[in-house]
Amino acid sequence: ANVKLCVGVERLDYTKGILDRFHALDELFTRYPEWVGKVVFLQVAAPSRGSLPAYQQLHDECLRYAEELNQRYGTNDYSPLLMVAEHHSQEQVYEIYRAADICMVTSLHDGMNLVAKEFVAARDDEQGVLLLSTFAGASRELLEALIVNPYDTAMTSEALLQALTMTPEEQRERMRPMREMVRDNNVYRWAGSMLLDAARLRKRGDLDRVTGNGERPSNNNVISMFERTRKAVS
Repeated sequence: ANVKLCVGVERLDYTKGILDRFHALDELFTRYPEWVGKVVFLQVAAPSRGSLPAYQQLHDECLRYAEELNQRYGTNDYSPLLMVAEHHSQEQVYEIYRAADICMVTSLHDGMNLVAKEFVAARDDEQGVLLLSTFAGASRELLEALIVNPYDTAMTSEALLQALTMTPEEQRERMRPMREMVRDNNVYRWAGSMLLDAARLRKRGDLDRVTGNGERPSNNNVISMFERTRKAVS
């Protein structure tokens, strides 16, 4: 069967727009019922802060909505929405990216968002479609992605339809420049640019004003700041 696989991969967090993409899938099936049975959405949601009531509530809401969609559109042999709330290794996530026809990153507000770049980096076959929130920092770099406002369910469902019907040739035309961007602007180049900027500031005598504490940080301190920032953007 020619079933399209759409994936979302992130920690279970209210900022990631997981419920919003479920609504978009529901909207797709409502407006284009011919796609029922031809699309499976796999949501990998690593548990996050499960001891907090708000996060447990989000987990329960996502599971409940998934069950509703599966009851409404599913059959004994077909479940349109699969939600896996557990951690996966990087190797497992890579295989998911490679198997996917579409990757949805519909953050409601986010930093750079590494998932979008990881999906692109995994696709050395230059296939697959990235559907990316305008509120993710990566949308300013991955311009060939299908950019959406995740608060606009109709817009997101139409972008999902566009992704489902995109030809292999257009997928390649979009994926190739994104892969080049990811390759040329990796984390090491970012670190290097930070160090160069710090050196320029030091040369001009502006670093004290930037740090705000009257101390001139060493390169080691700048690297430490960079490492903390890199962990924060995922």
